[in-house]
Amino acid sequence: MIKKLREKSGETLVEVLASMFIFLILFGILQGAVSYSHASMQKNKQIREENTQIIQGLASAQKVDGESKTLSFIATTSEMDKKGSVVFRVPFTLATKTVTYQDTNGQSKNIVFSLYDVSADASVTPFEGGDTP
Repeated sequence: MIKKLREKSGETLVEVLASMFIFLILFGILQGAVSYSHASMQKNKQIREENTQIIQGLASAQKVDGESKTLSFIATTSEMDKKGSVVFRVPFTLATKTVTYQDTNGQSKNIVFSLYDVSADASVTPFEGGDTP
């Protein structure tokens, strides 16, 4: 009886093929994940290189002053449906800096940064109520 069981032990061809099929599916999934991870790392590297160029360009770019404006802070109700008086005003100049950089495809691109420039000698003007915008 033991001899008959030993003769029938082992895997059938169907079992071997099924296990190979499962292994190939898992291998394909793993290969796809590694490929996606590699592409992600490459894109991350490109974005970091572009950001480095932009930051270096921003540090050396000339500031172009725009028009002077005043920002008014107005009191409102908690529902924001009724405006009250001006609480204070802050004068500022809207300046810009333009940075030119090379993207990963070698094309030259421009990016414009807007800067709110509050001068050091500008004073905040408080109001004592009753002043409407």
